[in-house]
Amino acid sequence: MVNENLRVVISKKMMKDGLLRCLKHKNLERLSISELCRESQVNRATFYNHYGSPKDILTEICWDHAREIQKIAEESKGASTEERLTKCLSYIYDNKDSVLTIKDASVDEETTNANMEALIYGLRQVMDVRSTVDLDDAEYKLATTYYSRAILYTICQWLTGEVDKTPKEIAQFLMKLPPAEIYR
Repeated sequence: MVNENLRVVISKKMMKDGLLRCLKHKNLERLSISELCRESQVNRATFYNHYGSPKDILTEICWDHAREIQKIAEESKGASTEERLTKCLSYIYDNKDSVLTIKDASVDEETTNANMEALIYGLRQVMDVRSTVDLDDAEYKLATTYYSRAILYTICQWLTGEVDKTPKEIAQFLMKLPPAEIYR
C-alpha cells in the first residue's frame, strides 16, 4: 500500500514537472497527451489513471501551491500580517517559474482567473480578516475580489521583473494600500 501511494506521488510529480516543461514551448490547447506522456516519461494509462486532461494537471499544480501557501500562513499564525505575507510571498518568489508558467499557460480567461485565484488563496487568508468597515455579505465579496485582483496583478508585475523588490518590500507595499485597511 505504501509503495502504491509512493508510485502515485512520483507519477504525478513526473507529470506535473513534464507539463511545466512542455508549457514553456507549447500552448496548453495544442499539447497532446502523447507529447506530455513522452516528456513526463509515463505511459498513457498512467496519465489517464490520474487525470482527464493536461488542464487537470495545471489545476492541481495551482492547488498544490495554494495548499503550500496556506500551510505557511497557518504555521506563522502568531506573526504579524506583514511577516506572514512576507513568508508567503517568499514561497511564491521561490516558485516564480512555475507561477508564471501557470499564468501564461491557461487557455481562457476563466481558467486563468481560477488558477490564479487558487495561487493567491493563501494570501487572501493572511489578509482577509473581517472588515471593520460596515459591509454586507455582497459588498464584502466584491471587496475581497477587488483586493485579490490587486494582489494578483502586483505579484505578476513583481515576478516578471517589472518591479525590483524583495518579498518583504512587496508585503510592506501591499500593507500600505488603502484596500488593506478594509481587512485589518
